[in-house]
Amino acid sequence: MIDATDEFKQDVIIKSRKQIEMSGVLDVNSFDEHEIVVQTNSSCASIDGENLKIDRFNSQNGELVVNGTINGIFYYNKEPQKKKKGITSFFK
Repeated sequence: MIDATDEFKQDVIIKSRKQIEMSGVLDVNSFDEHEIVVQTNSSCASIDGENLKIDRFNSQNGELVVNGTINGIFYYNKEPQKKKKGITSFFK
């Protein structure tokens, strides 16, 4: 379970654009092969990419592992309503 002392702690590790590991994830709001939207302990985040698959999600400790081609991760104050156009990815 996420500890109160880790209320806003979040780590993100991207491995060779093929895997992303996140801590501090409370819930997976939506997912498909191009986008995974998660609720973190401080905001909402969107993982964008191709052939994305959730390999592991543990809601008790807040760990998420996603495999696929990672194009970017974006943070929002609330869940994104629709995909933004323009410069949306720092990996492309």
